[in-house]
Amino acid sequence: MINKKCCIIAMVSLMSILTLTGCSTMLKNPMKYILSQDETRQDNADKDNETTSETVDDNKDDSNSEPDIRVYGTEDNTDYSIDGMLAIAKDINSDMNNKDVKGVVLVLNKKYSEDVRYFLSLTVKDDKPLVIIPYDYNNGSPDYKVAQAKKYIDKELDKTDNADNQLPEGFLVNVNDYMIFDIADTKRLDNIDIVYDYVGIDADALYKKMYLNDAIVIVSSTADGELSEELSEAVSGKNAGIVVVSCSEDAYMKGDFANCGDSIFYTDISPTKARIMLALLIDNNSDSDTFKNAFTRRRV
Repeated sequence: MINKKCCIIAMVSLMSILTLTGCSTMLKNPMKYILSQDETRQDNADKDNETTSETVDDNKDDSNSEPDIRVYGTEDNTDYSIDGMLAIAKDINSDMNNKDVKGVVLVLNKKYSEDVRYFLSLTVKDDKPLVIIPYDYNNGSPDYKVAQAKKYIDKELDKTDNADNQLPEGFLVNVNDYMIFDIADTKRLDNIDIVYDYVGIDADALYKKMYLNDAIVIVSSTADGELSEELSEAVSGKNAGIVVVSCSEDAYMKGDFANCGDSIFYTDISPTKARIMLALLIDNNSDSDTFKNAFTRRRV
């Protein structure tokens, strides 16, 4: 009985000591616990706000964001091969299909700019502005010209007859040719050879090129657009493939090329442009009439 009483007294004494210790500490600094509790509540509130803010950011609607203007080619490291042009066109098409992009600026080496422009006119729809800047990278950064092109796209420069409000001189705007090729699934394009015709041309080397490739572009060196004897014999062979003969505008308009067959086509477009058109036609599995229309459509 005495032991039980002693235990109860001891427990009561211990509780009293603990209570007094806590009260003593609180009395020494009565605001400590209040501040501590407030800080804890504030920390919890801040964490809640951060979580809410992150949730809002995650669910943020970007529909009101300003449309972007994409810029390519500010450094002279562009690949101007046929597959390089294909890669450029694919990137730009991706931008054109993006609702957040309102236009594209493309800086190109002057030497290749016309051929790239031609390629893009056949592969990129002109629904949105694509401004092409032929540039000499030896003149330093093209940033100031890019800024001018952006202003044009932003319509800060009016498209009127006032010379001060026109696209800066030398700039080009993509305008579609009469046909557009779908290159969405195209992995690569044929790298078609260009052969310059001359009397005494190496027939053996020519035969090899003709038979190893599906198509070839020949540049005529005569005033009437006719081919040399060696070339005429080569292109008339049954395994010659598709042949496009690039000749002068005068020879093209005056010549009689109607009966050249279903695989030989004359044109007055440049050899490099003829190669581009030929590669796209082959990739598209075009028929003979489409080839003919593509190369001879300007004849009246």
